[in-house]
Amino acid sequence: MRRTGGSLLGLLLLVGAGTACGQTGRIDIVRYTLHLTLPASGDAISADALVDFDRVGDELDTLVLDLVGMAVDTVGFSDPAMLDSVCASFRTPTSGRGGGSLCGMTIPPIPFEYDGRQLRIPIPKRTRPTRFDEPPWETVAIHYYGVPRDGLIIGTSAHGRRTFFADNWPQRARYWFPTVDDPNDKAEFTVMITASKPWRVIANGRPMFPEERARGMWWWWERRPIPTYTMVLGAAEFRVSAHRPVSSARSSIPIEVWTYPEDSAYADSVPFKYATEIVETLQRIIGPFPYEKLAHVESSTRYGGMENASAIFYPEKPYVDGTLREGVVRHETAHQWFGDAVTERDWHHLWLSEGFASYFDLVAGAALHGDSVLTAGIRANAESYMKSSVVDRPIIDPAEHDLMKLLNANNYQKGSWVLHMLRGEIGDSAFFRGLREYYRRYRDSTALSDDFERVMEQAAAKDLGWFFAQWLGQPGYPQLDAAWSYDSATHRLTLTLTQVQPAGWGTFRLPHVTIEYVENGVAARRDIAVDGRRTVDIVEMPAPPAELRVDPDGKLLLKTTVTRTNRKAGNP
Repeated sequence: MRRTGGSLLGLLLLVGAGTACGQTGRIDIVRYTLHLTLPASGDAISADALVDFDRVGDELDTLVLDLVGMAVDTVGFSDPAMLDSVCASFRTPTSGRGGGSLCGMTIPPIPFEYDGRQLRIPIPKRTRPTRFDEPPWETVAIHYYGVPRDGLIIGTSAHGRRTFFADNWPQRARYWFPTVDDPNDKAEFTVMITASKPWRVIANGRPMFPEERARGMWWWWERRPIPTYTMVLGAAEFRVSAHRPVSSARSSIPIEVWTYPEDSAYADSVPFKYATEIVETLQRIIGPFPYEKLAHVESSTRYGGMENASAIFYPEKPYVDGTLREGVVRHETAHQWFGDAVTERDWHHLWLSEGFASYFDLVAGAALHGDSVLTAGIRANAESYMKSSVVDRPIIDPAEHDLMKLLNANNYQKGSWVLHMLRGEIGDSAFFRGLREYYRRYRDSTALSDDFERVMEQAAAKDLGWFFAQWLGQPGYPQLDAAWSYDSATHRLTLTLTQVQPAGWGTFRLPHVTIEYVENGVAARRDIAVDGRRTVDIVEMPAPPAELRVDPDGKLLLKTTVTRTNRKAGNP
């Protein structure tokens, strides 16, 4: 479909410069800017979108944006010479369909093609800026309208009031604004929302022009590049409570809880009681909090929690039921570092987000409430994973193309175990040193599992290729049959460890398997290396133990059975 339009929205120059941090094909999106008036009734929206982009090669002649099920009215390019001041129209709106233009300017329209799923915009050969204050990127402006089929959910809260919530994971932002909807291309995000009272509007980033909120005008700007699946807005009759802010190196980070009024007291006193302390703990473990604020928001998300950058959304049902607990808050807060600031470059490396959040939920919980949080939590993760339907598939599973099916026990529970075992393999000092370097190096960018592996190898000063190959690339987990016998004549105990997991899972290398021998309430320990299907270990002891335990501290993701046999030492 090819259309041209008449007049076009004006364009906005934001304070500050965009940062190019991702690429999709030959295009790098620098920033999205949305101007949207929320309708008092009905589900139709009319919006203006500005997309700042840079192109890697001058030969590129088409900008392709994902946009599903909307109607595109007009497309045009900005004239940088016109953008010599911050647009004032948002603060003094003009009339027109869906809020009119942003700056009261008109720009010559250009042809475009739109098939209901992708918007294709021909772009002329790039000319370099002629003025020192012109941005190095280009800007396309799009006026569009329609009823979002997904992504922006317009509905009614559990308390019977109208609400608006974006819910973009994994690729649903494309249903309500034009994007390169892929985690590989991160960008800044700005929303300018006009909303009727008594609605309040929350979004990513820091507030701009807060004095205009009394007139129902809300402006949020996330200056850090974030993935599109975390770019959101929420509007409802919120009550906002401020928790103690977090001190960072250069500023104070506001911590807020946005809830429906009926649920505010419960939220502040139960799930978000330690909201500030959680951020402070994770800062000490990982590094500086990546954003300028953190809001915890009651919403209509379909997920148990959604880690939108600086504005985490939680479903309303557990608020109403009184079942929302701190563990979910710790998990989603950990995502601000891993998933949001450091984003998996490819969906099949989702464990870099979900496995990390699952593990550092427990690590933060242990720091706040005692080691039993980690001990019990990691054990529960093992049990959940072993009962799951994905044990026959590896964590990195390129054969799985249904992104929703990647929300599984491999990427969550087994992913947390990969980190737990890596910590045990290289020690706390190297583990946390490497973790902090990984965050520092890839913050505001994207990474793959190989990137994480390289950083951890440098921190540990040892080869870890075998570790990542088996725990990310092999399905399943080791199942050990531990059979032992004692020869009273030679005072030798023979232990035979056999890996009995399905052949399709392969064998696992386990350099440090702790064996504990208990006699008269006294425990003695010995570490042995398991490599291959069958391992035999012989140890001298004066009497047979009353009990033999394998991995007594639960440091490894494995299942064991222990039996005593009548074999004699030297005859395994």
